[in-house]
Amino acid sequence: MAKGSIGKQVARAAATGGGRTTRGEIPLGFYTILAIISILGIFLIGYSRYELQHPVAKPVVHPVIGDNWNFAFGVYDCSSFLPNLPKAATSSKASFTTTGNGIVNLSPKVAADEGTGATLGKFASYYKGLSFTSTSVTVPSKGVIKSGASCNGKPTQLETAVWSSVLSTSPKIYTGDPSKVVISNNDELVTVGFVPKGVSLPKPPSASQLANVSATTTTSAATTTTKPPSTTTTSKGSTTTSSAG
Repeated sequence: MAKGSIGKQVARAAATGGGRTTRGEIPLGFYTILAIISILGIFLIGYSRYELQHPVAKPVVHPVIGDNWNFAFGVYDCSSFLPNLPKAATSSKASFTTTGNGIVNLSPKVAADEGTGATLGKFASYYKGLSFTSTSVTVPSKGVIKSGASCNGKPTQLETAVWSSVLSTSPKIYTGDPSKVVISNNDELVTVGFVPKGVSLPKPPSASQLANVSATTTTSAATTTTKPPSTTTTSKGSTTTSSAG
């Protein structure tokens, strides 16, 4: 065979990628990638279907729309309670209402007031003339009360005490902005007050009325078509201190 012919054959083989042997090889890397993609796709489809068929139930945090709770509320300044908040005009859409007896009714009307949204700040938003900051409380009967004022020769600080029930003797104490305190149980007692550091806040005077008001509310709710109020069993807890703001 002429040398020229051999050279042409070599050139033709190089141009086609190496001849018959090279063209006949199986591209294992390419098919491996396809297999991995297919397996992942099948897995993701199966997992998505499992999640749709087995949804994770989220815990319900009360109060929710349909609940009808009450809590005793009072504002304490140095050594005495201020008068109960007077009855204020409210709309049927208000989640917090009071008749002036020191008892606040909590019946969420919108999702924003449910669960951890049921705060004293929300209560203030529904009650004209009531407001909280990290260092002050504004009430209709006295105006603005600020921390730092002298009480028996000592400066006061703003605290919020929350008892889980009338029988509870160990409240949870919050320092800072009361508006961030959440009402998390039916029949709680709440005192927002100014006292020197180390001085305990007393229970609100309306605590004695809470049982009667709650019983009346429960009976009334049970005779209508509305959802009856939920009940919460509480136990004596230990005193803790945390920041509300």
